[in-house]
Amino acid sequence: MKRLYALLLLLLPLALSAQTARESLMADIQENIFRAGMNMDPYEYIPGPQTPAPKGYKPFYISHYGRHGSRSNWGGKPYADISAKYHRAFDAGLLTAEGKAAMEQIDEVIRLHDNMDGRLTYLGTQEHRQIARRMYQNYKPVFHNGSKKISARSSTSQRVIVSMCAFTGELMEQEKGLDIHWDTGEELMKILSTDSNRATRDSVYKILARQARENMPDTAAFLRRVFTDPAAARPLTGNPVSLMQQTYNMAVGCAAFQLDDRLFRLFSWDELYAYQQNLAMSFYLRQCNSVEFGDERMKVLDPLIRDIIEKADAAIATGEYAADLRFGHDYQLLALSSRLGLKGVAERLDQQTCKDWPGWRYTPFGGNVQLIFYRNKAGDVLVKPLLNERETPILGLEGFPYYKWEDVKSYLNAQFK
Repeated sequence: MKRLYALLLLLLPLALSAQTARESLMADIQENIFRAGMNMDPYEYIPGPQTPAPKGYKPFYISHYGRHGSRSNWGGKPYADISAKYHRAFDAGLLTAEGKAAMEQIDEVIRLHDNMDGRLTYLGTQEHRQIARRMYQNYKPVFHNGSKKISARSSTSQRVIVSMCAFTGELMEQEKGLDIHWDTGEELMKILSTDSNRATRDSVYKILARQARENMPDTAAFLRRVFTDPAAARPLTGNPVSLMQQTYNMAVGCAAFQLDDRLFRLFSWDELYAYQQNLAMSFYLRQCNSVEFGDERMKVLDPLIRDIIEKADAAIATGEYAADLRFGHDYQLLALSSRLGLKGVAERLDQQTCKDWPGWRYTPFGGNVQLIFYRNKAGDVLVKPLLNERETPILGLEGFPYYKWEDVKSYLNAQFK
């Protein structure tokens, strides 16, 4: 009995921690239901503390990595399939008012998609313009007092190139005379866009499949929201689990087009939470510093980390460039945040503890890492890391939010194998 009691005491903090994490994530989603799209959530600028730099230190250089802005989702056959299901039910007179509204929303998403997968939307360009504007306003001396040269490099993806153009276009509006060097190409993909290896992807797929089997959604409740007669609709709409997943996939694509949240409202909070767990596991296990796969994923970041160090050291030594701007994708943003040791992404979570990870905070459209470099007259260099424009600690290093560059560089160099 005593042993059982002792075991319960050990397990209680874990249970309370899990409950708190779930409650926190649920509160986040209830505050803004589009966060249920996680990596499909449009950028939210959430202001944080702006700690003044130590006396005598001025910003002189920025090293940046930004994900592309809001984009369309992947359509084609999946879009045609889900549209046909809702329209068959409509033609049979089986849609509720909510179901009919959902069908109309799905039709609008397909119209706006216009057969262009992954296309940057107007909102996506505005996200990058606004981020660039705040960067300039907060760190104007970087662009105004020193070199006018800026390096801007993009992955070969069209949505990323357009994001880069929006970002740098805003900087040029803010500061006349900037000399921006744009570049993209296959060789740069080693720096700007990497992924986990095939073995990791296969392993994570098996974990997710088991998670899905163990957490089947309440299809009956969903069908009652959408159909006046769920039994009669079943032959017209097929597997209800697939119908729910397809509807959720359409819901996550609405915010990029600035449409309303009616598709998300078809789901209960518990159902959205279950989808969140699947997404959190997928992204954290494959792209972040997970217990199971993090070591392998971090190795792939070596070219990007070397690029950051080399470019920063060159800027410190010569002052030739005021900023190195890199533009890419969510996978690389998460992996970079992990490799930099940024709190919220770099923790060693496993497949159980990562389920309630609030991924919407760290991988939205337009998500970004900014390293702001400061120097005093003695030549001492400090760096302040920002994750989505918020001061973010580097786990295991002292000095937050202004770290000695040599300490950060030593921390990063120690990770090379």
